[in-house]
Amino acid sequence: MGKADALMLASRGARVVVNDVVRENADAVVNEITEAGGTAVADTHDVVAGAEVVATAIDTFGQLDIVVANAGILRVGLFSEQPADEFTSVFDVSFKGTVELARAAWPHLIKSGSGRLILISSSGVLANPGASAYGAAKGAIWALGNSLAMEGDRVGVQVTTLMPTAWTPMTANAYSDENIVSTLRDGMGPEKVAAFITYLAHQDTTVHGDFFQVGGNHAGRLVLAGLPRVFVDDGTPEAWTQKADQLQADSDDLEQFRVTGDQFASEMIASNPSVAAAFKNMNPADLGA
Repeated sequence: MGKADALMLASRGARVVVNDVVRENADAVVNEITEAGGTAVADTHDVVAGAEVVATAIDTFGQLDIVVANAGILRVGLFSEQPADEFTSVFDVSFKGTVELARAAWPHLIKSGSGRLILISSSGVLANPGASAYGAAKGAIWALGNSLAMEGDRVGVQVTTLMPTAWTPMTANAYSDENIVSTLRDGMGPEKVAAFITYLAHQDTTVHGDFFQVGGNHAGRLVLAGLPRVFVDDGTPEAWTQKADQLQADSDDLEQFRVTGDQFASEMIASNPSVAAAFKNMNPADLGA
């Protein structure tokens, strides 16, 4: 997906830093871009050294307007069996790499006046046995993106987080059903995700700040939602025992939480409905836990 992002952005006029720790990979993408008339430079720093990657952009082009934090590795293993150093390595490349790249880029994105930071999460944030390190890192990226989106609004940087699905080396051997394989291969190439990323990166685009699932020719906004609250008359372990079925029950009645303040207000009002008036004129973004 990183290659597709670089090619698409370059085709629309962006001057691109192609980061990959494997020199041949980075050079191949740069060559493809330049042969098509675009401008690109290779960078082979470990993404965890985010400041070095950003320095390549500043030293080469003098400015930085767009960052797509796409780096990630997957090492499969059950949590109880996976070596600690392997778990940490997966987490660091995906999450620490994203943090350090964003931290180094942030002042330049503010200076740009139309800074765009696009973070790549994954459906790994959901249950996926054998991929706890990857899921934990991608979940952390989602949480990071939520807060950076709010902070970015204050300084003119648009931040969006994506949960992409595409036909890549990571997914090529993940499924055996031919219908699933052909759907991914023939209609969900990485260039489809790259098109959405390039749209978000444009200086005139105002859509931002959310968590989008994107793949093929469609995208959908994802939110955290709460099921109806379960109440007990007496806050004892025995009282909760009587509510076990309700605690596990599903419902179509969902309450959307976009920021911490939304959830906090909901919790307070559930505890004491009379405080609803106090929250009515408050900005949820200014509320904390």
